[in-house]
Amino acid sequence: MSGTSPRAASTNPLAVSPALVARLFVGGFIGLMVWEVWARFITAWILGGPLEPSGLVISLSKAYLGWEPPKLAAETAHYIIGIVGYPVAYYIISRLVPRWPILLDALVWVAFTIFLAMKLAGGGLTTATVVFWLVVTAVTATRFFNSNTLVADCLSWGSFTWFNALGIMAPLAGLPFLLMDWGGGLSFMSYVGHVLYGFIAAYVFERWQGRGSSVG
Repeated sequence: MSGTSPRAASTNPLAVSPALVARLFVGGFIGLMVWEVWARFITAWILGGPLEPSGLVISLSKAYLGWEPPKLAAETAHYIIGIVGYPVAYYIISRLVPRWPILLDALVWVAFTIFLAMKLAGGGLTTATVVFWLVVTAVTATRFFNSNTLVADCLSWGSFTWFNALGIMAPLAGLPFLLMDWGGGLSFMSYVGHVLYGFIAAYVFERWQGRGSSVG
């Protein structure tokens, strides 16, 4: 006989179904709509201009493909990443990587702390950077007294989506690390927006999947 036994299928950590995929994408869509309100309206009201994730897509394309895509194409890529890309990445990481929330929290906090230390050593540390670091530290530290591990894990994912965008992708596109050299305001608003996005996308999916206080 050939094929996968029912027992093997049930223990496959990446087992998927149309319903599961739909829940992932719906979670991503809801999270992205909250991000859009934060980025296009609230951030514009506070900073005088919106967050422009399409700009990062354009910068990456110019850096590695030598091509500047039209804004509509960059915006489309942004929506695909938010609705499909990040949710799929979340599902794979959360099901395959042991203690993934701790690892992602450590990555974000250690990288930001090293950046802060380098700024301090170079004489370029600002009060805004310290306050921002304290906020990230406080959000990360909530894990130690949050009894709801699902909430803690979804916060970790939201924080990582910010770091991936501005701590990894931005430098690859030739932009400042975390965009902190641009004053910090843009980075902070992006941090809040990404935490909201990632948290909601993951939380909606996990609760819809029937999980309670733990992601696994």
